[in-house]
Amino acid sequence: MRVCFVSHTAQRNGAELALLELLQGLHKLGVECLVFVPKKGPLLSDLDELGIKWRQLNYHWWWKPKGKALPLRILRTLQGLIAALRMAWLIQNWNCDLVYTNTIAVNTGALAAWIIRKPHIWHLHESAYRNPDLKFDVGNRCAAFLINRLSALIVVVSHSIANEYSRYIKLERMHVIYQSISVSGSNDNKSYLDLKKNKFQCVIVGSLQPAKGQDGAISAIAEVVRRGIDAHLVLVGDSKVCFRAELERQVKTQGLEHRVHFIGYSKDPIRFIRMADVVLTCSRWEAFSRVTIEAMLAGKAVISSGRGGTIELIRNGENGLLYEWGNHIQLANKIQFLYENPNERYRLGTTAHAWAQRRFTQERYANEVFDLLSKVVENKT
Repeated sequence: MRVCFVSHTAQRNGAELALLELLQGLHKLGVECLVFVPKKGPLLSDLDELGIKWRQLNYHWWWKPKGKALPLRILRTLQGLIAALRMAWLIQNWNCDLVYTNTIAVNTGALAAWIIRKPHIWHLHESAYRNPDLKFDVGNRCAAFLINRLSALIVVVSHSIANEYSRYIKLERMHVIYQSISVSGSNDNKSYLDLKKNKFQCVIVGSLQPAKGQDGAISAIAEVVRRGIDAHLVLVGDSKVCFRAELERQVKTQGLEHRVHFIGYSKDPIRFIRMADVVLTCSRWEAFSRVTIEAMLAGKAVISSGRGGTIELIRNGENGLLYEWGNHIQLANKIQFLYENPNERYRLGTTAHAWAQRRFTQERYANEVFDLLSKVVENKT
C-alpha cells in the first residue's frame, strides 16, 4: 500500500509528532509513505532518519484569522486550487493508493485526491470552533461540508473533537483513534536552572498563549508561595512576544521573578517534565493533550483543567487531579495537597504511568489506522 500524507507544517508540534509516530508504525507494517510539507523545517530531518520520502510544495492554509479582506480570501482559495492541481499531478505520478491529510488547516490534499479520484482520509487534530479569531476562507459551515464530502472517512483524536464537529458531520462518519506517544530524550534530570532539591517544581509545557492558561498557573504559584511553600514554575514553550511580556509583568507584579522561569522552545521538553514534582495542564480547552500523556509516561502526577480531550485521559483522584479552569485558588489547593502528600503524588504518577504505557502504544495506533486504510482501499477497488 502506498499512502501520501499532507502536513500543514514541517515543525515538531503535536499533530506533526503524532504523524511521525504513525509513519514509523505504518512503515513497520510495510506501508510506503510520501509526506507533503509546505515549507522546510525540523520535521524533515526526522523523516530522513525514518527513511520516509517527502516533497516540499507551496500550499496555504484555508484557515486564517478573521478580518481578512474578501479579495485576499478569494485569492488564497484560487491559489489553493492551483496547488491542488500540482499536488494531484505528483500524487498520480507516485501512483499512491490513498491520500491522508493530517490536519484541518489545509485542504490541498483533499482537493488533489478528488481531482484524480483517489480516496481521501481527513485526520482532525484541531477544533475549528474553539478559537473565535480563526475562520475558514470559505466559511465554517461550507468547510465542514467539504471535509465530509471529500473524505472516505474522518479520523478524530478524541470524543471531544467528534462532538465538536457533530453539528455538521454525523458521528458515525468519524472514527476516534487516540494517537501514540513515545517518550524519548535524555534521562538527565539535572536542571540548568540550578534549583535546589527542596524547592517544589511545577512544569507547564506548551506555547505561551492565553488559551494555555499560564497566567492562571502563575497566580496559583503566587498563592502557594503566600502560604509558605517554596514553589517554582517552569514554563517550557515558544511564545508570542505580546503575551510573554504580559506574563512577565504579572510575574514582576506578584514578586515571582526568581520563582517563574521562562525556558522558551525546547526540542526535548521531556527532560523538564522529568525534573518536575508536578506537571500542570491549564488549557482552556485541549483537543487531546499530548503533554498529559508524556507526563504520565514519565511517572509524574498531573493537575489538569480537564477541558476537552483531557477529561478522557484523567480520572480524578486515580491517575491525576482535576480543577476548575480559571479557578487559581482551586489549582493552588491541588498543588499544596501534592506538596504535603508525596506518597499520594507518587501513587498518582505510578498509576498514570501504568495506564498510559498500556494504552498509547505505537503498535496499537498504527494497527488501528492501518485497518481503516485497508478498508478504504478495498472499498475503492
